[in-house]
Amino acid sequence: MVSKEVDEQPCREEMSPQLDLYLAVKELHVLSSKDLGKLISDAENGIAKCVKQDGSYFEIDVEFLARHLVKYIMEHLAPSKVDDEQHHFRSMLSGLRLLHTLCDIACHHLTLARVLVEDTSVQDEMLNLIFRMIDFLSQSGEKISGSSQMVLLYSALLSSSMYLLKALISSEWQDITRVLLAHSKVDKFTTTAFTALRLVINSLQAKQPDQHIDSRMRSNANEVYCLYHLCESSLEFLQSACRQKLFRERLVKNKELCGEGVVLQLVHDTLKLSQCEDPYLTNTVYWLKSKVLSTMLLLCEAESISFLEMASSTTQSKELVKTTIFEVDFLNSIKVIVLSTFTGHSTYVYKHF
Repeated sequence: MVSKEVDEQPCREEMSPQLDLYLAVKELHVLSSKDLGKLISDAENGIAKCVKQDGSYFEIDVEFLARHLVKYIMEHLAPSKVDDEQHHFRSMLSGLRLLHTLCDIACHHLTLARVLVEDTSVQDEMLNLIFRMIDFLSQSGEKISGSSQMVLLYSALLSSSMYLLKALISSEWQDITRVLLAHSKVDKFTTTAFTALRLVINSLQAKQPDQHIDSRMRSNANEVYCLYHLCESSLEFLQSACRQKLFRERLVKNKELCGEGVVLQLVHDTLKLSQCEDPYLTNTVYWLKSKVLSTMLLLCEAESISFLEMASSTTQSKELVKTTIFEVDFLNSIKVIVLSTFTGHSTYVYKHF
């Protein structure tokens, strides 16, 4: 038996492994790295004794959790009818958070390291999970329409999926992009990542913040800030990856990503974000515009092929290039870039445009 209840109630029915993982994710995803690490350190014979939120106890096999958590999350991506989309998204996010924490502490625990660090099959499953999660999100735009909570969950899933690559591979962007470039589906990954991020940007761009945030979210300003921060973190991930020469060279050759306007649509929609009365949100919108322009300029630095030539390869995309350059408040964005840490690209902007 993998797990069982150990409270004082007599003769409880044994739980199936599936229920076991569900309970583990539900109870453990809220723990910090320190608390989860202590729980695993105190485990006897690989069995951790966990206190539930209601005060009762349950046991979990640590190796079983580490080995099967990815599969558990993956099952949520299988095509099926879902009655409660928010619960579905929350379950996936809880699983990703727990997986993040386990990866963070794996090097300090032999059992976790044996599975998450040394077992290449589990690492391959994690990489596959990341690719499939972002692909799933890129096709889920209709699920977040009109719901601030769904937008928040969606944004958190996107950011968590991207940064799981750092937990899985390395904190060094050169290592991360090397693994991505070696993957057969790297072109699909980049296309779906930019597409998913654009869906988030569009949810912010649709209305002014005080209009598109519902009453529940408006009562908690931290949730609003979190939404914008998650969007910024996802964009920063793509920007950091594009700083790697080999990675951006691969991106500009991706016809769907660059030739069919996926990148330009993201740039165009980000630059059209409305300003906010809230000073924090105003700064965040400026940073979003700054980062997306910097990302585009990095692609313009590709040597193997011209990004703008690729982006202008069709009549529709050529019009999008013109719209992106001339129909937004470009001078404001340039001002932000000049004053930001991306000053190294500011001269190039003036020369290029």
